[in-house]
Amino acid sequence: MKKPTQKLHKFKYKKLKKPLNWLDCVGQTGWLTSKEMDAAKPANCVTGEFWIYKDTKTYITVFGTYVHLDDGEIEFGDVITIPKHWI
Repeated sequence: MKKPTQKLHKFKYKKLKKPLNWLDCVGQTGWLTSKEMDAAKPANCVTGEFWIYKDTKTYITVFGTYVHLDDGEIEFGDVITIPKHWI
């Protein structure tokens, strides 16, 4: 029995060397008490294992999952674009 073969795909994206940290907005669409409003604060976000898709002066776009399609294209998932001044 032959082993299944995998197509080798060129992968040009670099993995993040360390997690990114940033504050992100948090929204509420329901009713809140004044105590809940006083306690509201931004979310402290941290990336896990991500790859860099694009890194510019003003923002970075990273992705956490990907798949190679039969036509050679790559489809990306868990995509986040973060303004640099948030990091």
